[in-house]
Amino acid sequence: MIRVLEVFREPMANGGQESFLMNMYRNMDRKKVQLDFLTPFNCDNPDLKAEIESMGGQVFTYDHPFGENNNKVFRESVQDFLSRHPYPIVHIHSGSTYALMEGAKLAAEAEVPIRVVHSHCGGFKNLKYHVIKTLSIPYLLKYPTDYLACSDLAAEWKFPKSVIQDQRYTVIRNAVDTDRFRLDPALRKKTRELLGIPENTPVLGHVGRFSLQKNHSFLIDIFAAVHRKSPEAILLLAGAGELEPEIRDKVKTLGLEDSVMFLGLRKDIPALMNAMDVFVLPSFFEGLPVVGVEAQATGLPVITSTAVARELPLKELTQYIPLESSPEIWANAILKTVDESRLHRRNTTQEIAEAGYEIKAAARAFEQFYLDRAAEAGIRSDNSEAGQPSSASDEKGTEA
Repeated sequence: MIRVLEVFREPMANGGQESFLMNMYRNMDRKKVQLDFLTPFNCDNPDLKAEIESMGGQVFTYDHPFGENNNKVFRESVQDFLSRHPYPIVHIHSGSTYALMEGAKLAAEAEVPIRVVHSHCGGFKNLKYHVIKTLSIPYLLKYPTDYLACSDLAAEWKFPKSVIQDQRYTVIRNAVDTDRFRLDPALRKKTRELLGIPENTPVLGHVGRFSLQKNHSFLIDIFAAVHRKSPEAILLLAGAGELEPEIRDKVKTLGLEDSVMFLGLRKDIPALMNAMDVFVLPSFFEGLPVVGVEAQATGLPVITSTAVARELPLKELTQYIPLESSPEIWANAILKTVDESRLHRRNTTQEIAEAGYEIKAAARAFEQFYLDRAAEAGIRSDNSEAGQPSSASDEKGTEA
């Protein structure tokens, strides 16, 4: 067995990176490849932790507060952990270019043979971005052994130009489990009843961490415009995060408390997506959002910003709108799409599979990537102790 350490620069909850990995993890042969998870922050999703442990993985946290000295915390925590826990493969996931370059450097200094950097999103194209990307070039050319990305856009955003030009990166599709994410009219009816939502009520939905990237504040502006045109409309928000209190305050200020449902961290995302009429994703940046693929797997149309990679699998179920457009423009498109969704929503399982976004095939390829790289590096895959981490300290880097 090969053990792989999956490293996050953010807290672990139910974000896109966690969803991507868990989709893969559930469908891999865990007798061949086993995953462990590390964050310098916390894992505030006990169900996620329990599921990882039930599959033989471990969750290591340092429980630092998120938002204060994140780069310093990341550097010190990862350095400390790798000094005490040997792994043959370290796979770094982050929307932060700093985390990718620093994580690869720390893994190289810890003599980790295989160091994978994985770009999951784009970002803000400002002076800070250009400075960090320029500074990252020598690190990202020297220290990673492998480059993965969820889309070409995500790769171009994070990796040096020579890596892109030489096609040294691999796109790993954000595939989904079509056994779970599929159109189910009975589930839609049941879920709406549980939420107290009448069948004919327009329902907008969003699933994601309450963070700057996801642009919840603008989403509320959009919904306010929808609500003015269709007062019975409902907005479902699934997720948690540091900006949730701010968004709750905005909803209250706009008098939308009875129309916006904060659902928290959920295990029933397929049911919620079946209950929705349209999925709205006005993100400032994304690579290829897992939630967008999940939504389309349930036949749900996705209205998203032009900042999102134009690689969602079902083009006829995707509409891109610039963030510069007014909330009213978004609202008009949403309400038109709601009407069309009710008339034409269909089972898209076969289309998702044909587009290459079915999880079982994707997970086999992901698993084989690890096995092939281990074999090339001369790492044994026939011994469960190969790469097995040593006991964690009682003080830091302990299992969550």
